[in-house]
Amino acid sequence: MFAAPLGLLALLAVPAIVALHLFRRRFQPRTVSALFLWADADRTPLAGRKKEKLRASLSLWSEVLAALCLALAFAGLRGCGDQPGEHLVAVLDASASMGAESSGTSSAARARAALAERIEALPRGSRVTLVASGANPSVLAGPAAFPEEAAKALAGFEPRAQRHDLASSVAFALQVFGGGRVVVYSDRYEPDRFPPEVELAAVGVPLDNVGIARAGRERARRAQGAAAEERAFVVLQNFGARTARAVVNVATADAPRRELAPARELELAPGERASLSWSLPAGTGPIAVELAPDALAIDDVALLAPVPARTLALATTFDEAEARALGLMSTGGASRIDRLLGTLEDALLVDDPTTAHLVLGRGVAGGAATWNLSIEPLGAERKDFIGPFLFEKRHPLLEGVTLEGLVWSADPALALAGVPLVAAGNLPLLVEDELAGRRVFRFDLDPARSSLARSPDWPILLSNLCELRRRSLPGPDRTNLEVGDDLSYRASAATDGARGDFVFEREDGGVPPRRWPPRPSILVDSIDRPGLYRLAQDGATLCRVAVRFSDPSESDLTKLGSGKRPAQTDAARLEASASWVEALLLAVATAAIALDWFVLRRARRALGTDGASAAPVPLATAPDAARGGA
Repeated sequence: MFAAPLGLLALLAVPAIVALHLFRRRFQPRTVSALFLWADADRTPLAGRKKEKLRASLSLWSEVLAALCLALAFAGLRGCGDQPGEHLVAVLDASASMGAESSGTSSAARARAALAERIEALPRGSRVTLVASGANPSVLAGPAAFPEEAAKALAGFEPRAQRHDLASSVAFALQVFGGGRVVVYSDRYEPDRFPPEVELAAVGVPLDNVGIARAGRERARRAQGAAAEERAFVVLQNFGARTARAVVNVATADAPRRELAPARELELAPGERASLSWSLPAGTGPIAVELAPDALAIDDVALLAPVPARTLALATTFDEAEARALGLMSTGGASRIDRLLGTLEDALLVDDPTTAHLVLGRGVAGGAATWNLSIEPLGAERKDFIGPFLFEKRHPLLEGVTLEGLVWSADPALALAGVPLVAAGNLPLLVEDELAGRRVFRFDLDPARSSLARSPDWPILLSNLCELRRRSLPGPDRTNLEVGDDLSYRASAATDGARGDFVFEREDGGVPPRRWPPRPSILVDSIDRPGLYRLAQDGATLCRVAVRFSDPSESDLTKLGSGKRPAQTDAARLEASASWVEALLLAVATAAIALDWFVLRRARRALGTDGASAAPVPLATAPDAARGGA
């Protein structure tokens, strides 16, 4: 059979070759003195306009054979056992629950084995595209990779993603590689969620599981001058349908491993949660909280890195009366902002505004990097506003603020310089201003006449401001992340002159490092593997980061299942793929062309010509020349 029958039109080259061999050149007679002075007559015919009897020669048969083989190759000649190639498009569920083991075999291993067997059985000339599901689907192999390449990529597939919707990954596969069937390998049998073009192969097994639903590490509150301490905590949950026993160990993550507390054993009823915490002495490095192994290993370990000190230095230029009016100072307080300090973690009062990170007062004060909350000086005129107020809800300063039920007294003649954040009609009441790299929040507010300082919005606003300033301090924004989170890092003044690249890498390897040229800040986005990481520059470690897996919906293995649902569409066919017959025909044609070239080159040499520009030697002699003498 032929894949492209129109290619048989190339067989017209065979009669054309025969015709060229029928027509020869008429030789012009030449008179010579004697034939014995010449070599034996060479009757090799040359192309011309005279029709002669067809003479069989090696050149003729090699040219005919080459034309015949090329025509059959162009037509796509197939052997009796050849089949059309297939484009296999498969979506692999990359959810972490695919790693759950039953009888020593995980769902991911069963999916890999089934898909590898399917790839092995594909006919010659097939192609494979593998898509790993996720919030952002990724192509493991392809598009249209060779089966050998796809099998190699499949062997390295490891599911570790948090819960996501498979429908988006299937839609991606149908849209980009559409036109045929898409096969989905998952551990949940949900046939109604996919269109008819999808073949579903579920390989899951319902299992009981106990996992770490939540984990964290924080700096404990301490008195001025006391040693810093940290607290680690975890929340365990039984996701199974039966009562389960959990054994919890906490130890240092760095070698040599050292137990930090005796193992704890708990019994958890179905769905029950339990909270555990440990106090950690100052200087404790990364720790690992581990459960006894069960069905799902990825949620049995929580790595927790030390929380760096990000102490916020505050200063104020308010007098005592103003501080009390704004609710910053308690009666008989030790400082003018003692009430604010009591609500913040890692914050202290400094006397010199130039050393403060944030100054609260009237007007702008402090150093070149100091932020300010300024209650602007007012004129004699006042106007009271009771709302509704217009404010930028998406700004982090106003997160959780409602501004309902309060009276805001302001100077209607005051013009604030900056971007309005809160306004009453056309009058800005709070603006944000940038001054040479530092931020100033200006208020048009009379604290004595306004009820803002006595409303629930005021402490929220102050807390948002302090945390916003803390996040802009040098160092990482946090050191304990979950899979899929981003890490933001700001360089300190001490590293501003460093010339080396920033390098973010997992400490035990296994993940290609990421690099950035020197810059004031970097963003490490979508860290997708649990483990301990470090950010370094010029060989020095800037910070260590722990990434853990935490997703209760993936830890719940009771809804896993198996089953198969065929697709209502066949796989995409690859009719134009080459076969071994075509390769053989092309090889024979190449050999025939080479033989023809060799024969013709030998003939030209025998005639005394070795190039197209040489004149042909006459091969006929006059009758008189045969009889004549000298």
